[in-house]
Amino acid sequence: MKENKYYLKCVKCEHITPDFGTWFEQNQICPECGSKHSEVWYNSDYKELPLIIKGNPESFWQYFYYLPLSKRENIVSRNEGAVSLQKWWFLEDFAKEKYGLDLEVLVYRNDLNGGTGTFKDVAASLAASIFKENDIKQYCVASTGNTATAYSRYLSIAGINCSVFIPDNALRASEAMISAFGQRVFRVKGDYAKAKEIAAAYSKKHNILISSGNIDPIRVEAKKTMVFEWLRQINKMPDVYIQAISGGTGPIAIDKGIREIKSVYPDLKNPRFIMVQPDGCDPMVQAWEKATSSGFPDGHENDYPVIDNPKTEVPTLATGNPATYPIIAKLVKDSEGTFIRMKECKLVPIGKLIAYERKVILGPASAVCVAGFFEALKKGLIKNGETVLLNTGEGVRRAPDFVDQMIYTTKNVDSVDECEPHNIDSFRKQLWDDVLSE
Repeated sequence: MKENKYYLKCVKCEHITPDFGTWFEQNQICPECGSKHSEVWYNSDYKELPLIIKGNPESFWQYFYYLPLSKRENIVSRNEGAVSLQKWWFLEDFAKEKYGLDLEVLVYRNDLNGGTGTFKDVAASLAASIFKENDIKQYCVASTGNTATAYSRYLSIAGINCSVFIPDNALRASEAMISAFGQRVFRVKGDYAKAKEIAAAYSKKHNILISSGNIDPIRVEAKKTMVFEWLRQINKMPDVYIQAISGGTGPIAIDKGIREIKSVYPDLKNPRFIMVQPDGCDPMVQAWEKATSSGFPDGHENDYPVIDNPKTEVPTLATGNPATYPIIAKLVKDSEGTFIRMKECKLVPIGKLIAYERKVILGPASAVCVAGFFEALKKGLIKNGETVLLNTGEGVRRAPDFVDQMIYTTKNVDSVDECEPHNIDSFRKQLWDDVLSE
């Protein structure tokens, strides 16, 4: 009998599920203990990984041997997950001039993904491929926007029906894109928690598979390939990893990827995780601050607030009930990292600064991440000589309302006499002052 390429192991009781077909039949839970948290492990030989990493991939499917799909013919891809790291010199220069730090600042821009230009594209690609291989015809997901959009497109390409539940404050752009792909949108009168509640009931009523959230083994397996990509491009892990956080698949996946390849990269370890939330929705930051002030008592990771109907300018980060906090908090603490908040009033100034210095317009969640870099410097969380990696989220096409706020150079005139040439450098000081002002 041929050995399976992969299997799933329950994190809680270590029960083995042989493949995703069986996992779906089990309703995506462990039949022994009822846990939803299982990880994928492989019977592949990792000695080949260093050779594979040296390739020049078009997508994360370069790492097919370490992804839970049996047949390449089932791959659904739009060139996602092989994003070139960018050096952002203006942030390096700022750290040197303001704080005397020599840093390498790299940015992993998910808006360059070929699917929907978000960090959800790799997960959606793997999900569509696995569903296609297992003849899944219906799926449903609750989302604040990015997951919904990515899954809607990729599942549509695979001919799979996707029912999407979005909270009342989700972006109209998300709703429009989901509809454009021919998928059903249910805009729920309530917050993200309410959307998840109705989605779960819908899944049960119609016996339809539903996303199991940030610990979903499909999402984790897709995103773990970030580790492979960073090894390919810089031959190491960054010292510091910064991302805006809503649920937290990013650090979960990085940790899984590093543990998975220990046999060939024994010295790899997690970067210091610096997780950033906007002050309009910051339950993880609140929980971390409470734990820090009380000396991290036993069980601190299970003590976190729930924010009902969070009022935030970043709908894609509007997770008021952070159910994954216990997992994320442990990873952050073990890495000697932290959670920090940024002021939402800085979203537009940071967006303008990025556009000015890098000539690219990113979305508000990406601005939250970059704000985290400035806050981390201010708090002394980054050391001289370190490599800092910023994992930014969505781009301009996912945030049209945010783009409207980028206007600042317009001058209303009545005649040509009021028009005169300008010097582009004249804007720089004001943009930086707006970002750095208290």
